Amino acid sequence: MEGTQSLRRGLGAAIVLLAFWATQVVAQSTTGRISGTVSDTQGGVLPGVTVTLTQDRTGLTRTALTDQTGGYVMVSLPVGSYAVSAELSGFKKAVKTGFTLVADGRVTADFTLGVGDINEVIEVTVAGETVNTVSGEVARVVDREQVQNLALNGRQYLQLASLIPGSPLLDNNLNALDIMTGLGINTSVNGSRTNASLLMVDGGFNMDSGSNNSQISNVEIDFIEEVSIKTANFSAEYGRNSGAAINVVTRSGSNDFHGSAYEYHRNDGLDANDFFNNSRSVDKARLRYNDFGWSLGGPIQKDKLFFFAGEEWKKIRRSTTPALRTLPTQAMRQGNFSALATPLRDPTTGQPFPGNVIPASRITPDGRAIANV
Repeated sequence: MEGTQSLRRGLGAAIVLLAFWATQVVAQSTTGRISGTVSDTQGGVLPGVTVTLTQDRTGLTRTALTDQTGGYVMVSLPVGSYAVSAELSGFKKAVKTGFTLVADGRVTADFTLGVGDINEVIEVTVAGETVNTVSGEVARVVDREQVQNLALNGRQYLQLASLIPGSPLLDNNLNALDIMTGLGINTSVNGSRTNASLLMVDGGFNMDSGSNNSQISNVEIDFIEEVSIKTANFSAEYGRNSGAAINVVTRSGSNDFHGSAYEYHRNDGLDANDFFNNSRSVDKARLRYNDFGWSLGGPIQKDKLFFFAGEEWKKIRRSTTPALRTLPTQAMRQGNFSALATPLRDPTTGQPFPGNVIPASRITPDGRAIANV
């Protein structure tokens, strides 16, 4: 009995540790960190400075004090735009705005405080993209605006990988329905195989682990906050595959209500018929394709609790494109090819069969069964 209880306690502890580890792995892929140092105008470090972060969309606030080296770091921050302030009694308060934090991003916000009244505020707007001085990874982030405004055939987000250097378009099939329904992975980054990239959604595995050649889910475009594409030198947490690490971060709510409703469709009534079908008076293949859905996000409690939800449906009704095929006549199925001008030769002797008729003795049972079908 004691052994059984010990085993249960051990299993319980293992489950708790695994749950905590899984949470940490996902958090690393969907959040980022902001760090920096604070010094005075003479270059001396300032310990005990109050550094405050504020996210623009949700009003999230995080506070930390600089250590003895004047440094601070805040981790597990949701993606978004941030304002960072630093204040210490006897010094002017400094505020920097415009910091954009992406998934697994590392932003540096350093401050130099001048002597003065704390009520005096020096505000600086960070322009453009900040340089990552903390890690050496090579990565690119496609933000929500680009995701929603760039033309994507079949509304397939994975095509965004072709925006980065070293990722050519390899798929010659431009049919939107095939791209959308196939869920295939055909993205090669820096010469790697197409099935060598790691695909994730909010840090969770998003690949068919049996083949590694298709996705589990094609995330709807309106539900995406950003797509992070890491191509080289990224950390060991992404070490499952040898190619790129592509992570989709889904949207969350904010202090304002935002929503969408959409309908995309294709119909054979909008398509031209094939030239050869027209010449044979063959009708176009039937096609009815509807892609429709909605999304809605907003506050439950301002600055505290938010929601985001959405649904998407894809409905396809189509028939195969008509094709012309030539079938053998009943005489040909019995070995009589006398209607053909081209002579048939005996493969064993190289001589033509008399009258282009294959003797019944030369037709095997398997061949006769196939001909009967």
